[in-house]
Amino acid sequence: MQRSFVVVVCAISVGACKAAPSATLSAASESAAASAAPPPLPTPSASAAEEPVPAEPDPKRYGWLADDSAGAPQAVDTLRSRFPTPPSYRRVKVEPGSFGEWLRDLPLAAAKTGVSNVKGALVHAGDDQYLAAVVAIDYGKIDLQQSPDVVIRLHAEWLWSQGEKGISYRSATGLEMPVSRWARGERLHTQGANVIWLAKARPAELDHAEFRQYLNGVFTWANSTSLAQQSEVVSAELLAPGDFFLHTASPGHALMVFDVAKKDDGKVLALLGQGLNPSQNIHLLQPGRATAWFSLRPGDPVITPHTKEFSWDGLRRLSRPKPAG
Repeated sequence: MQRSFVVVVCAISVGACKAAPSATLSAASESAAASAAPPPLPTPSASAAEEPVPAEPDPKRYGWLADDSAGAPQAVDTLRSRFPTPPSYRRVKVEPGSFGEWLRDLPLAAAKTGVSNVKGALVHAGDDQYLAAVVAIDYGKIDLQQSPDVVIRLHAEWLWSQGEKGISYRSATGLEMPVSRWARGERLHTQGANVIWLAKARPAELDHAEFRQYLNGVFTWANSTSLAQQSEVVSAELLAPGDFFLHTASPGHALMVFDVAKKDDGKVLALLGQGLNPSQNIHLLQPGRATAWFSLRPGDPVITPHTKEFSWDGLRRLSRPKPAG
């Protein structure tokens, strides 16, 4: 079943609408990315003010780690342990249990792990100068978890780890897709130019493997436009881990903000990442071999190696679902 990155009328004919930005760097884009990269930063070192770093990834917080059928890369360490802040920078404060805190301890695959896609192709070699790390999470066995879906996948996994019952995302047609309906045995189907729920299976308690199937249903019908509608605009001064930059024009694309660090003089660094099309490893980017941290200046375009630049007008945030009633 195909999808769209544009308006509702494209919900069925999506082959062109869901096209992704190219994952291959041309010589020109390599040059642009290199020229846009900030000056090399000092070698990162741990700050005395940093919070304690977990020794290893916790399967209780990252449900797919306990699912042997998921096909995720082996986790060896965490984002926070792999990428300490450069001298004089401190990670911004996040609330305990928040999406940002959860992202900081995200499990990572071994250093030099390359980015592969669902077609079995190597997208980026492990020693690519613009590849910082690969997240130790699966991308599925079919081509559904595409660029904006990376935001949904990580956000949904965080909510799952919190025991959240109100998980729900929106389709390109505006239909709410709550996990509760999936648990009742309902499934998403097309009806003309729309998508509807139909009772097709027996109600069941959801384990993580079934939750992952629910997400495949969401990925089929969500796109960058519906993600924009469900999220809220964030001002640059409030930038936090878990925010994302979004392109809604075809081809849509999302750039995830995995972590943020600041200096006393107001300078801002961020760890940025993505997953392109076809479905592939979620990965962290880097501006060059000297550092994985991108220097961000509110008002200036956000330039990353593999896609067109992002505007701060596209900075957005998904919140925790509001309690029913």
